[in-house]
Amino acid sequence: MLTKSKLIKFFPFLFFFVLIQPVFSAEFVAVKAKKSFLYEGPSESTSKEFIVTQSYPLRVLVKLKDWIKIRDHKDKISWIKLKDTSKERTVLTLKNNVILFYKPSYSSVKLADISENVALKLISPLTTDGWIEVKTLSQNIQGYVQVQDIWGI
Repeated sequence: MLTKSKLIKFFPFLFFFVLIQPVFSAEFVAVKAKKSFLYEGPSESTSKEFIVTQSYPLRVLVKLKDWIKIRDHKDKISWIKLKDTSKERTVLTLKNNVILFYKPSYSSVKLADISENVALKLISPLTTDGWIEVKTLSQNIQGYVQVQDIWGI
């Protein structure tokens, strides 16, 4: 049972994680369109630098009315049209053979072997001993991968 003294001790912890922690979190978007161009500047008249595909995660640096300045997993800074993005959280695998486990443990059942540069749906941004919960977009297999093997947290 939660007593008043336990609640008073718990409040600072709750305050930090509910109010302070989001300040330290980076904002991310995912590409919503089947494919989208990344531009040199916030205008279609600037150079097209890259093409990104659906669900590709991008870190938000600056938001304008119709444009977002972003950073990709290789630290390249570009601009993308706001209408081509969604708030859905995804992450990107950084290497070949990223193993998706049933539980956050190497001794758990292996569910999938994922290639490099594959977007995964982020189930929760909270880590458990270096593990993060994700779901494959192609087959809807949910499990855990090591945080060091992905980008977008």
